[in-house]
Amino acid sequence: MKIKNSKYVFSVLVLPLLSVFLYSCEGDTIDSDRVARTLKLKAEIGEPTTRASNASWEKDDAIGVYMVKSGQPLNTSSLRQNVEYVTSGSTSFNPGKDVEEIALPFDESHVDFISYYPYRGNIDNFSYPIDLMNQSVQSKIDLLYSNNAKGFNSKNPNVRMQFTHQLSRIVLKIAKDASVNLKELSVRISNTGTKATFNLSTGELSAAQERGSIEFLVDNNGSAAEAILLPETDLSDMELWFIVNEEESEIYKLSLADVFEINAFEKSTLYTYNVTLFAEKTAIITESNISPWIDGPSANANANSTTDSPPLIKGSKKTPFTVAEAQSNQGRTEVWVEGFIVGYFSSSTMNSFSTDLSGDISQSNLALATFQNETDLARIIPVMLGSGKIRDELNLRTNPDNFNKKVKIKGDLGEYFKAPGLRNIKQYEFIAQ
Repeated sequence: MKIKNSKYVFSVLVLPLLSVFLYSCEGDTIDSDRVARTLKLKAEIGEPTTRASNASWEKDDAIGVYMVKSGQPLNTSSLRQNVEYVTSGSTSFNPGKDVEEIALPFDESHVDFISYYPYRGNIDNFSYPIDLMNQSVQSKIDLLYSNNAKGFNSKNPNVRMQFTHQLSRIVLKIAKDASVNLKELSVRISNTGTKATFNLSTGELSAAQERGSIEFLVDNNGSAAEAILLPETDLSDMELWFIVNEEESEIYKLSLADVFEINAFEKSTLYTYNVTLFAEKTAIITESNISPWIDGPSANANANSTTDSPPLIKGSKKTPFTVAEAQSNQGRTEVWVEGFIVGYFSSSTMNSFSTDLSGDISQSNLALATFQNETDLARIIPVMLGSGKIRDELNLRTNPDNFNKKVKIKGDLGEYFKAPGLRNIKQYEFIAQ
């Protein structure tokens, strides 16, 4: 889902399942108006009060829908539980694959609807987990919630669901003078909430369960960066870091406490900061405002050059994951993992691990471990090399000298050979020993 508009409205229509006159096994006529009717969900984009303009649903966007007896809270006895509805990219939503569509009660009893986005298959005790460490695909973490559709039945089937954001969105528009190169820019925010839970029954967001640093999603030329964050009532301990070249200490830091006009991040709110970086290593916020929902204040603030070390983010190039950390952080994307090349796998199982460099060596994978000459499979992570230049340069068949070399590799953490693995390799660097 594109994340540039605000409020999502679902029109819920119903279609009769059977013809006008139905008959029971005993031959009694059944009133077709009392037959259960299935929902047809249609999404419309309303006024831009929670997102910027020109937003649309994307193919395979999915929501979770609950149906409860009217006036009753969401609980384990609710009529329908977490039913997946999916769009092909249009405004229409249909039941997901192998999902039984929702039918309104045949007895004309009233029902309410609760829904959320993005859909998750497993939700325990109506507690939706939030993890904001991975900002690479904003729509996957942009939680929307609807609990306004109440008191509908088969005689009154046209349901409108209004979705609202439960998190905050921070956008940085970055300008520079001619001598500053932002090609490798990274932006981090420190001491922010990274994990929380959202109660789908009460509509309440928990306090941050973990705090740390989050890396913004930065565009290709470094002109903009954005992040979805937990709402915050106090920004005084939070800092923005603009890292142009960490190795040469070209770093800019801004304490959010210095922006007096903005002292909190509220849910459903987009905060925009216009930032200029100068060669003199000063960053100036020329304007800040809250939009488009609230006409927010504007403020000027300076972010000065610093020799302080920026906050560490595990999985970054500067502080890559160890093999053990990679095994426990499956699902993270665009991360760095460090280890030694200790072998390869001759087939698609972990048990095919080999260190024999004289036979038919696979070119499609590597085995990575924290220590040289490791053979314990519990301490090894398989690496998919894919095809192309990186495979040509890393595989042990054509590069036997890579055996037991230390390397850090950037890719996505995901299952490979039915074990925690590293896939979709993007970059690598050998590490001098």
